Amino acid sequence: MRSIDLIQVRPLTRQIGFLALLLFLLPMPSQAAGVIIEKASTRLQKGVYQLNANINYELSGDVLEAINNGIEITMLVTIKIEQPRSYIWDQLIAEKTQRYELKYHALSGQYLVKSDISEQRSYLSLASALRALGQIRALPILDQTQLQDPQDAMVRIKTELDTNALPAPLRPVAWLSKQWNLSSEWFSCPLRY
Repeated sequence: MRSIDLIQVRPLTRQIGFLALLLFLLPMPSQAAGVIIEKASTRLQKGVYQLNANINYELSGDVLEAINNGIEITMLVTIKIEQPRSYIWDQLIAEKTQRYELKYHALSGQYLVKSDISEQRSYLSLASALRALGQIRALPILDQTQLQDPQDAMVRIKTELDTNALPAPLRPVAWLSKQWNLSSEWFSCPLRY
């Protein structure tokens, strides 16, 4: 009876091993597209609060294809400074939206990144352009005189693809497709003084 048990176990072991080999050889799905704010901090410099943040942009295939075909994409970074209150919702002290544009210049073969406050810069690869797009450094967000009590103030940051800045024929596709839904969660950090 023992020899029968061994015969039945061996084919099962082979099947499990074969399935494991198939799973190993199958292509793994690529990382999902999305936007993640990895870290953010503020500092007070000469009477102005400044924001530093690192944002990781993972673009979907449709967005990458659009960029490589010369379509400019615009990312909006929304920054809110709020004062917490215990009895009602938090008080909004200030709100700012910063625009960042990314496009591919076919003639030069370079990716161009531009913001509202900085000059346009060019990059040889999309990876380096996305890294630059995700590095916010010394962005002025609030004058010190606008805040009476900075002790508990919080900064909230969110970034998203501005589908309304796309060319008109592409907007309906972007509104309806998950491939174009690039938005981060809100990220909070204390306002440093």
